[in-house]
Amino acid sequence: MEPEWLKVVLLWVVLAAIAAIIRCTPLWRAVWRLFLRARERFERTVELPGTRPIEAIAQDARRLGLRFRAPPQGVSFVKFEGTRRAYDQVLAEGCLVLGIPQLLGVLPPGEELDAERRRVELRLYTAGLLRLDDAA
Repeated sequence: MEPEWLKVVLLWVVLAAIAAIIRCTPLWRAVWRLFLRARERFERTVELPGTRPIEAIAQDARRLGLRFRAPPQGVSFVKFEGTRRAYDQVLAEGCLVLGIPQLLGVLPPGEELDAERRRVELRLYTAGLLRLDDAA
């Protein structure tokens, strides 16, 4: 009568031999390549078309936020308005990348737009895109 451990070892040897035979077949290689391709697709990060890296968006938001919050003395209305629009646009781009709903491109200039900008700044601060001194 054979000991129990010998049966287990023989079973593992047989399974290893079968796996080695299967692994050498072209079918196994094709299945393995399909598995690797599927895994690559699954692991690939989702990139939205036409978006920049989040670091570039954060840098622009911080830079434009400073210009918008503290414009140079004597700046013309046209320059100030251009800075505001650029700042709103980069905030909207950050919201798009992070999946945050926003109305910055829809609301006309005024109190509602200012309130929406503050709300968006707070959400982007919470998400880590803006610093505390940027979201005033």
